[in-house]
Amino acid sequence: ACEAYMPMLDLTAERHAAFAKRHGMEFISNRCAVLPDWNGNWDSVPLTLDLVKRDDTGLVMYLDADTLIVGDGDPRDALGDYLIGMTRHPGPPEHYNSGMMLVKACEQVAVIFERMLDNGPGEYPWWEQTILNKLLTEQQWTGKVKTLPHEWNSTVVLKHPERCIVRAWHGYPGGAAGRVKQMELAIAKL
Repeated sequence: ACEAYMPMLDLTAERHAAFAKRHGMEFISNRCAVLPDWNGNWDSVPLTLDLVKRDDTGLVMYLDADTLIVGDGDPRDALGDYLIGMTRHPGPPEHYNSGMMLVKACEQVAVIFERMLDNGPGEYPWWEQTILNKLLTEQQWTGKVKTLPHEWNSTVVLKHPERCIVRAWHGYPGGAAGRVKQMELAIAKL
């Protein structure tokens, strides 16, 4: 249930809002706007779709609840001229991890998020991520997706570097409570 993730959002809100302000971005915390009868992982899709359709949005930096900004880097520089940026994680199968995404607000990005909704909810355990990865293999996405360095989605269980911009606890054992505890420890070290 998404309620288990609220402590993560509470824990990171101030830090993430400050990052957004430093980079001239608006901070939005999405709380349990799950599509009916769909897994909570889908929160990212309608939120991102709404944002990329707004006239005042240039770039969206989406973060799962179990991520924490621990460093600084310019998301616009990281994405460059690409439309979508994500890190690649090992499999099986190897895939783009959508727990942290940089996306340009444009029609092509809006269409892929609409198509994700049309093809949802997907299958356990990757849900929307599997659908997104499949859509990104289509010809029209060639040269438009940037593989970001792991510093943008440095995942603890994959033993990615601790020195990073975004630290992530995707798949961390102990459920939401275990992730909150680890995130608290990480914040104490900052």
